[in-house]
Amino acid sequence: MVVFALLLALAATLTGCSISKTPAVAPMPNIAGPWEFIASSTSSPGYSTGIETALQEATVFSTQTGTFVSTGQISAGGAQVNFLALNGLKNGVPATIRFSGNCTAATIDPTTGVPTGNSLTGSISGLAGSMNFTYVESGNVFMVTGDLSADGKSMTGTYTEQAAQTGNTNGTCNGDGTILDQGNITGTLVSKLSGTYTGKICEPLDSSCVAGAKDTATATLSENSSGNLSVSVVLTGADNASITLQGPVTGNFVSVQGTFNGQTVVYDGYEENIPSGNFIVPTLYLANVDINGPTPTATYAGTLIVPQTQ
Repeated sequence: MVVFALLLALAATLTGCSISKTPAVAPMPNIAGPWEFIASSTSSPGYSTGIETALQEATVFSTQTGTFVSTGQISAGGAQVNFLALNGLKNGVPATIRFSGNCTAATIDPTTGVPTGNSLTGSISGLAGSMNFTYVESGNVFMVTGDLSADGKSMTGTYTEQAAQTGNTNGTCNGDGTILDQGNITGTLVSKLSGTYTGKICEPLDSSCVAGAKDTATATLSENSSGNLSVSVVLTGADNASITLQGPVTGNFVSVQGTFNGQTVVYDGYEENIPSGNFIVPTLYLANVDINGPTPTATYAGTLIVPQTQ
């Protein structure tokens, strides 16, 4: 009887072990969406670069859930990533904005297979985990090591410019071509653009803005789920007319175009939130792009803000 009781106890123990479950692994978060990363140089203080992205995250079909799940592999390429010079940052507000990055183009030997243009590739390990990626600005390669926040909506880290491979030459970054740039980087998942902005603006067909801002613009913004922006502009002053502009948004960077008096007009824009007293004022900085020259050039056209009320 004693032996029989021991055998029963052993069988129960083995049965309990056989039905135990491995703890479930937390699913990888989906952080795809509009992100702005700001790389602030410590080797060339005063220079900051805005990396404006429509961040993508790869998915794979899971037979366990019967759905597509995120893999943690992140990327942005082509029109999904743009670089802006946001120099002289103070309280997060740049003293100057230029619609190009802070690096001149690298010289690339096409036989080496080195990435050219602009791109971003990397991975995350999970919420409150690592967020590491490589970004390429005009052929110049930068490595980022960082940490994703617990809510998956921000990151902090450091970046380092990589030396060019044999046969290639890095461009000049942040005004200094003698050193490899490095610094701190922060990233934020940004909100879709919406609302009504007003302010003085140069005439649409005056791409050089030599006559100054002679129009007042009231612009109503609406961004859809695909990251395409529609802007309805009502002009008063030198021009009394309406324009409809459309185009993509990447992070806080805007590129829209429309037709005015039978001619194509193109605007680049940068949306930022500027502290002002007790308010945070949404602000849209606009540049009129001259597309008729051999190289498109962007000239400051005006700054529109969302009016604040007490």
